[in-house]
Amino acid sequence: MNKLDSTIGVKKIELLFAENIDFPSIDISQEKKSLIEKIRIKHLLWIPRLLFTRTYRALPKILKDIFFSLSIIHKSPASKMFARTRYDEFRILIDAKVSSMSLKAVPDHYVDVVKDTFDAGFYKTNLSDLSELDEIIEDVVNTTNPSHAGARPYFKDGKNEKIEGSYSAYYSFSKEYNQKMNKILHSDLTNDFNYHLSALAGYKCTFDDIIYSLSVVYGANSNDEMHQDTFSSVAKGFLYLQDIDSNNAPFEYLEGSYADAKFRSKETNKAVLENDSHSSGSTRLRGQKLQEALKKYKLQSFTGSKGLFVLANTAGYHRKGIHNSSKPRIILACGVKRKGVISKFLINLVAMVKFKFIQERN
Repeated sequence: MNKLDSTIGVKKIELLFAENIDFPSIDISQEKKSLIEKIRIKHLLWIPRLLFTRTYRALPKILKDIFFSLSIIHKSPASKMFARTRYDEFRILIDAKVSSMSLKAVPDHYVDVVKDTFDAGFYKTNLSDLSELDEIIEDVVNTTNPSHAGARPYFKDGKNEKIEGSYSAYYSFSKEYNQKMNKILHSDLTNDFNYHLSALAGYKCTFDDIIYSLSVVYGANSNDEMHQDTFSSVAKGFLYLQDIDSNNAPFEYLEGSYADAKFRSKETNKAVLENDSHSSGSTRLRGQKLQEALKKYKLQSFTGSKGLFVLANTAGYHRKGIHNSSKPRIILACGVKRKGVISKFLINLVAMVKFKFIQERN
């Protein structure tokens, strides 16, 4: 135990797993707290959002499709009537068009490389020194309760068959820690980073808008399935806190899949029509359809050294790679707030006007 006493952060987590010492498990009681208890925890400012979500859930399916067509919470057609049309395809095309407006506020000397990021659906860079993060990680692991953050110990195929040896824990950081980490990591970034981030998010945003969580994963989980998060562009990031090879669950992405509205909508509509509620929201690809997609798009498997930082538009198909390592996979998962299509349009419109005004003045 002396070695454990003198180790902190990522190395300590690895040692705990190596020595088969119990690592903090997800507090089920925390997951099952009542709505009132959750409001107290999350803050009263969340009440309007909760009411909005409750209203959405209470509406008939057809009304959801009509009134929430461009909302971030409306991941897929709710009614079979709309699933039989090109409704979802048009939503994806509209989102892609609005998201591409973010490219209009990019300086000429960056436009080509940022456009490549938008088309591919991902961007990667390397950060050199992560040593200052260990004290923050140590404190968060020791003082907060983790959640599963959607990574379940079973595949989302309706069978709910438990995956043996599956472990997933996500730790949230305080606002103060998020700001501190942004300050630590910012010095390693190139000047064009914010443009790449905005292209993937679909609206103008900056590195300071990123919110982090610590992800500790071992074995398989529901994120092993190839899936999209929603119909609308979403920027997520994965900062490797270890060397990650092909056996240690690298992030994997189907290059260019976000832009293929026809293929994506077809798979989503199929899930809705087949009553596959486990797949229709964040559409899963399995069997022959997965093989078809792997032939259609280039699979990017992001292996690399500690400090590799991958950003991706997770409206495109992606997954957690296979885990065949004795070590857990430890990363900083991050992202910016999701925005609906109308919000993206307004943000990008303002950014375009400001950018044009500055150019004309110069």
